Amino acid sequence: MSTKTKKPYNFGRLMRNMQLAYSFDVLDQFHDLLQTAANESAKRLQAEYNGLSPESFECESHMEAYKSYLDDDFYQLAEAKKLGQALAITGLYRQVETQVKRALRPTFPEMGKNKIEKILLGIPQKEIDSSKLVAFDAINELRMLNNLIKHADSRVDKKLATAYPTWIENSELHDLDKAYDRLKPLVEKFIHAFINEAYDQSDAFEAAPANN
Repeated sequence: MSTKTKKPYNFGRLMRNMQLAYSFDVLDQFHDLLQTAANESAKRLQAEYNGLSPESFECESHMEAYKSYLDDDFYQLAEAKKLGQALAITGLYRQVETQVKRALRPTFPEMGKNKIEKILLGIPQKEIDSSKLVAFDAINELRMLNNLIKHADSRVDKKLATAYPTWIENSELHDLDKAYDRLKPLVEKFIHAFINEAYDQSDAFEAAPANN
């Protein structure tokens, strides 16, 4: 039991409610804008490609050269889309890190960085065992994806493939937009559960006043 002066109960309730009200809307908007922009660009390029005719060029070789130019645009668009999808995954995991640390700051103010990292990894701590919270499995998968994007050139390693067989070892990470859509609602469930657990287990606040 901490001997430090406790913060008022109402302050703790206010902080909890504020953190529970956090929204991932900005990240969703980025993800949606990327998808919309990429789809519109693909439609424009396809329409231009389909509209090519020999009559528009001096000779067939010029038309083939222009087709090659458009093919390169298709490739660059696909690469930009993959990059954006990877950024959405890393951004989602960054939100997990940020919201976990925000919840721990007022509830366990003396907790060190090393212990916070263990909590993020799901290593049980006396304050919180995050591995037992709802949707932790999704957080673990997201963490692995984030690490592969940042450190392994976006290729599936043995750990990810073993833990989550839908991913194939040594293959390139694919359909990260679908992974984002699948994991994001689970991330929100985990964050809500984590915030409640942190405040429930904390002794940094006074107890709720007795009902009269």
